[in-house]
Amino acid sequence: MRAIAALLILLWAQAAVGQTPLQRADAAYSSGDRELAKSLYQSVLASDPNNSRAIFQLARLLKSGSAESIALLRRYVKLEPQDAWGYMALGDAVAKSGAVDEAVGQYAAARRIAPAESDVYVGLGRILRDAGRTDELVANDERWAAAQPKNADAWFELGRARQRAKRHAEGADAYAASYALRKDERTEEALEGALAESGPSLRPFFGLSNDSDGNRIKRWGLDAEWQVTPRSRWGLHAERAEVWDPFSTGTVDSLALFAKWQPLSQLKLDALGGVARLTANQASQDRALAGLRLRWNKPAEGPAVELRATQNPLLATPGLVAQPVELKEIKAGLDLPVAGPVRARARGQASVLDSAIDVNHRSGYQVGPVYRWRPAAEVGVFYSRLGYDHVSAAGYFAPERAETIELGTYLEYEGWAPLTFAIDAGAGQQRVQKFGESVRDWIATYRLWGMVSYAVKPGVSVDLEVEHYDSPIAGNAVAPTANWRYNAALLSLRFGVRPQTTRSFLSERSGGN
Repeated sequence: MRAIAALLILLWAQAAVGQTPLQRADAAYSSGDRELAKSLYQSVLASDPNNSRAIFQLARLLKSGSAESIALLRRYVKLEPQDAWGYMALGDAVAKSGAVDEAVGQYAAARRIAPAESDVYVGLGRILRDAGRTDELVANDERWAAAQPKNADAWFELGRARQRAKRHAEGADAYAASYALRKDERTEEALEGALAESGPSLRPFFGLSNDSDGNRIKRWGLDAEWQVTPRSRWGLHAERAEVWDPFSTGTVDSLALFAKWQPLSQLKLDALGGVARLTANQASQDRALAGLRLRWNKPAEGPAVELRATQNPLLATPGLVAQPVELKEIKAGLDLPVAGPVRARARGQASVLDSAIDVNHRSGYQVGPVYRWRPAAEVGVFYSRLGYDHVSAAGYFAPERAETIELGTYLEYEGWAPLTFAIDAGAGQQRVQKFGESVRDWIATYRLWGMVSYAVKPGVSVDLEVEHYDSPIAGNAVAPTANWRYNAALLSLRFGVRPQTTRSFLSERSGGN
């Protein structure tokens, strides 16, 4: 064995004598000896600083996204300006460092050189997906499908991107194009899922809530919605709520039309309009229901804006059903990037509470820094303040000032599919000042909103939503008293109503084409 080992070493040494330093470095790289390869490439560059292969290979051996790796790749693309893979490698490296815009620019340069190369679109798609840039991801995959119309993978990835943007009907078209080129089970299942998500659906729901003053609310109803255009859904909301305490009861019957429009994944618009009938003591009154919500969010490193306007009667107690108080409210929120994952958040609100007894106004704001480590995961410290114009005897608590300082977090997680969940929670201190009284001491407070969803199959899901508040300014509620605690749970089932089958959809497409 010693003789064989000695012979092998001798043969390797003789072979190495005829190799150039770059060949020895490549051999070490191919054998997996990264440290030796790194040392040999560095020695090559010491004698030949413009050896493009040594520069590229050394950059690959260094930590991706490191300053040294990025500097080497910048040198490489200057030396080899027609190598698309150099620009792609540089794009991957700067994306790792957080410079997503520059990464997109490097991949654009690679696409100009090799527009028909799949790696250009696959690599950029991975960067955009990780950064949460869904609209740009769709545009990238649309360019890929246009450049390679006979590539089934290009159409499949376009379908996935469109579904990620909640454009299920358009996703179905892309999956069908992929299936026409390559009939496999994965594409057929994806097409079936997109058709189920884009078809008409029903959502029956049932909920219970209670608060520390002995008020109880039982809710049940039905949401029915259907796809009107590829990027909008319309629906009908019907609900009954029974409100009671130990001494009295009331009911609220609601009927409303709603619409959901999402022209871009970053831009969402929801609207609702209808009427609520409040019945108590054998007397009924009708009140308008209206809502409008606009959300614009440039993902990851960009700003976010939210505007919301609502009009509805308060339903916290039987007394508020018998003597309605109508709430008209406008809310606005703004997130601005400060540095890296740190953002500044500001929110404000203005409301009018109109009752037969009086008309009151309230206003408030919230400010604080936020640390966001991914698009749907953040933690922040917030100061909130809310105040009313005057005290009211209309059945709700109206303090001169209510303040909260809390540590809050929001998290969405989809890694346990088909189970997903979202949490919005906070804990801190609050103090309240009534009109004509001194401000009270700070006391502990906390809040929790959570939602768990289980996807039984595409288009069918079971959702459980829970809430807890123990603050007069937490959530969107108008508290009936100062020391108010509230608990609620809502269970719902969403399912499709006769979704279009894959076979019929493909048959229609083939006939239409």
